Amino acid sequence: MQMISYSGNGDYCYANSLYMSLLAAGAKAGEVPTPGFLECLTTLPFGKMYLRLDEGPLVFFSSSEANPDLGLTLAVQSLGWECEETRGGSAEEALVRLRKAVQDAPVLAGPLDMGYLTYSPFHRELAGGDHFVLVLAVEEDCVIMHDPMKYPYASLPLSEFLEAWRADRVGYRSAPYTMRSHFRQVEARTRQEMIARALPTIRHNLSVSLQGPVVYNGVAALSCLIDDLRADEKPSSVLESLATFVFPLAARRSLDAAFFLREAGLPDAAQCMQRQAMLAGKAQYLAAHEQWQSVAAIMEQLAEEEQKLLASLEHSA
Repeated sequence: MQMISYSGNGDYCYANSLYMSLLAAGAKAGEVPTPGFLECLTTLPFGKMYLRLDEGPLVFFSSSEANPDLGLTLAVQSLGWECEETRGGSAEEALVRLRKAVQDAPVLAGPLDMGYLTYSPFHRELAGGDHFVLVLAVEEDCVIMHDPMKYPYASLPLSEFLEAWRADRVGYRSAPYTMRSHFRQVEARTRQEMIARALPTIRHNLSVSLQGPVVYNGVAALSCLIDDLRADEKPSSVLESLATFVFPLAARRSLDAAFFLREAGLPDAAQCMQRQAMLAGKAQYLAAHEQWQSVAAIMEQLAEEEQKLLASLEHSA
């Protein structure tokens, strides 16, 4: 099947926010990599992760060695850009920083807790989920932002924005009130140079093996998912996320990763990721119709592709 790039909606909040930040800083639209390429520079599309938590397990088609906050830092560095990262302190101090920074240019804020983004009709269902936005202005009583999850010029009362920005329920956040501002290019790099800077981290992250008791990654993570899908009592925390979040994001990430690896001159690895994208897309229908045994069979095929990907990248190093 021909590999065609995907254009449309999806859960690419930090990549889209970074893309807007670069444009706001003066980068020319034709020179800024697409959000799909930026997503790969974060290294997040490369890996699988399963978390065995007390409140219920979770699965992500995402690197266990990076999170969106760290991924943004990696992407900015690979691009040849810099920005000012600030975090922590009191809500009052953070608001002063934000007001000052946004006077110069829009600010990339996040992670935010989606449960407090009340302009979204679905905010209650998304409580605790992480999100990133581009803050355009801070007015007397509200924040104006471009929310890449389909809400341009979203307006949110200051009190609710600060609750979201504190991000207490976002598991990976290192400190509250994280923002990135004053983006500037420090070195002009070609796409091949950007790829070359990201690949060693991608290879390293994929080579790490975690097999519990809390964090599982790679094939071990997929094995945990397969066991859940075949269990008599299936964990609702896993099932509820597969069709709504995990598989749609996995398909898009894997496809973007396939294009990234093909551009890197790694055709075998690219084919592995394209097949993973197709398998995630196939699993989408089955998960939406709760055909869990069939989903498990698809995940077994996907685990085989993950093993092939690891072997291919190790051989090409």
